[in-house]
Amino acid sequence: MNKTVRNILIRVSMFIGLVGFIFLMVMAKSNRDETKVQAVKISIDDWNGNFFVSKKQILDFVQENFDVKNRKVNGKELEYIEQSVQTIPQVKKSNAYTDNNGNLIIKIDQRKPIFRVYNMQGESYYVDEDGMKFPLSNYFTPKVPIVTGNITERCDSNKTMESVQLQRVFNVVRAVNKNELWKSMIGQYNVNEKVQVEMIPRFGDCTILFGDDKMCEQKLKRLDIFYFDVLRKIGWERYKVINIMYKDQVVCLK
Repeated sequence: MNKTVRNILIRVSMFIGLVGFIFLMVMAKSNRDETKVQAVKISIDDWNGNFFVSKKQILDFVQENFDVKNRKVNGKELEYIEQSVQTIPQVKKSNAYTDNNGNLIIKIDQRKPIFRVYNMQGESYYVDEDGMKFPLSNYFTPKVPIVTGNITERCDSNKTMESVQLQRVFNVVRAVNKNELWKSMIGQYNVNEKVQVEMIPRFGDCTILFGDDKMCEQKLKRLDIFYFDVLRKIGWERYKVINIMYKDQVVCLK
């Protein structure tokens, strides 16, 4: 068999294989579209340590709002189910689809909070990694830093932050969270009357004056050097305020 014939056969085989694959995919989709829903199965990403919603909560929500049992569910209905489930404030994303066994499968991605806000009106809510606000859950309280002080912004579920105060804290917290040492050590952020961000460690009686959300990495480097060269030797109790606001300086007050 010469080279030309061999190449032709290889290409024909590849084409037949591709056509067969497409045919099987179309048939599988057709079978799914024709299959009636026998059961609803919920999958939640609780492996990441968040438990804001439960499988029972999502299942009850779907059963109360949709009549899917023993019915064929089309693409538009699946999309509507996804959109409806995502109205639950603690749900970031949902994906609904059916399989060939008659299961309606709903996969849930929960919101991942990076801090909890206590505003001046006495309300409390979370802000997630995308800057979205969402209310507390009856099922779960995550271990995240709290944010206090001069904050008047209220919780509008599934809306991003709007105030300068929260935007500033958000940027500082994200910068701190990149440093495992300070992420574990800082338990509270406070916004003072000058809209400066203060960081309060989980131990000791010291306040770190961080300032605005500019040059965060440089400030944290100065704090790192000061911590390892000074504070580890003399302790947190030596100073009441550690000011890292100013370039190339660490100013301490007893």
